[in-house]
Amino acid sequence: MQNLKSKTVKGGFFLTVVSVINQAVAVILNIVLARLLLAEDFGTVALATTYIGFIAVFTNISFGSSIIHFTNISKNQISTLYWLDMIMKLFSFLVVFLSAQFVANYYEKIELSNIIRVTSLFILMYPFFILQHKILERDLKFNITSKIIVIATILSAIVAIIGALNGMGIYALVLQTLSLTFFRLILTLKYCKWRPNFYFKFSEVKEMFWYSLKYDIGNGFQYLTRNIDYLIMGKLFSSKVIGFYAFSYNIMYTPVKRVSNVFNDILFPSLSKIKNDKVKMKVAYFKSKQLVAMVVFPVMVIVAFNSEFIVEFVFGTKWMEAVPIVQVLCFAGAFQSITQFSSAVFASLGKPEITTYISVLRAVMTISAILIGSYYGIQTVVWLLLFSKILDWFITHIILGLKLKFKIADFWTYLKGVVICVICLSFIEYFFKNTDVNILSSPLVKLLIEIIIAILIILFYYKMIIKDIYKSIIKKSSIN
Repeated sequence: MQNLKSKTVKGGFFLTVVSVINQAVAVILNIVLARLLLAEDFGTVALATTYIGFIAVFTNISFGSSIIHFTNISKNQISTLYWLDMIMKLFSFLVVFLSAQFVANYYEKIELSNIIRVTSLFILMYPFFILQHKILERDLKFNITSKIIVIATILSAIVAIIGALNGMGIYALVLQTLSLTFFRLILTLKYCKWRPNFYFKFSEVKEMFWYSLKYDIGNGFQYLTRNIDYLIMGKLFSSKVIGFYAFSYNIMYTPVKRVSNVFNDILFPSLSKIKNDKVKMKVAYFKSKQLVAMVVFPVMVIVAFNSEFIVEFVFGTKWMEAVPIVQVLCFAGAFQSITQFSSAVFASLGKPEITTYISVLRAVMTISAILIGSYYGIQTVVWLLLFSKILDWFITHIILGLKLKFKIADFWTYLKGVVICVICLSFIEYFFKNTDVNILSSPLVKLLIEIIIAILIILFYYKMIIKDIYKSIIKKSSIN
């Protein structure tokens, strides 16, 4: 039987591959849709999905965390949680559906009502598969969850592109959200054989209910922190400005969603199994941080330094107004990516409420940044948001340090290669900005050189990690 370390490493490999594939699909999808749709479309959908998510996280409890955290949970208990989840998701859907017109009136965007109502249909699909997906995660079957995510992502991207090409406009973005959830539902039910019993006894799941409630309150505030900017800015700025911001935020949030959240999926079930060994938890946490940082920081720095060339060449001139926003938010995304999965540590320790406290503070910082910055324009807002992400990283790691007993030196041990890579890229950027040689003034040449230098530095400092991943791939191939 495979030990925990082997399963975790292989899980990390599978989900990292998924991250790379999803990243490629997301890039292609964004390129196509950005050329076919308007900035206003992205802004309206961003506002709609944010509102739906806001209502959903505060009107239902997701019990997947309990399935992972409680190792001796019975089939009848899971069935009870399944039916509870079904009831709560239905309630969330009704709240969203009935309040859609009010939201449209508040933001003075008539089309927002229908967008919210149609998009909210994905809430009704979730309870039919989400607990099965969590069962797969609990059992560390990341090869299966990876397959589900990849196939669903590719198929939903194809559906969205077909919709955009056929003149669906803004509804192509809605269709992408709905089809992604639908394909995940079908594939999860195909690969997970667990089915609920017609059994319901709340007294048997009380402890799990309260654990999940604390866990979800923390996640709810995290969601609020990450998305409250849309809720506030939707009233302060036009749909076009929100569209440029959403476009830039999507680039920034990509490493968090595609990479950091992937490691959350690995860390939570893995750390829950070693929650009584703080030393092992610290090592697992820093190794995960290392893997995320060595990918995200170089990528985000390179995108920030070359955003003008990338945006114009890839997405078209109509998105050039987003460039200054992209440049700042890329750095915000890098810091957020290595802060994001701290919640997995707190949840594994049985203290998900700590995430709530931190998230409340994040929400206060985010709201303050937006309200203060809005007096001076969108660019001031994004600079203040960057400052809040850095401050959030600092505060979160002070608290983590108290729980896992790590020192400042641990950061240098695991992240020195990343730091050196960022410094080298900054020097290269400065050199190109101040050179008069024609060939070196080419933005494409600069981009290629920065990519090559980043790859070489990461390979030099993290060759053993990359070698271990390679060995894991070979071993997995030979077993299969």
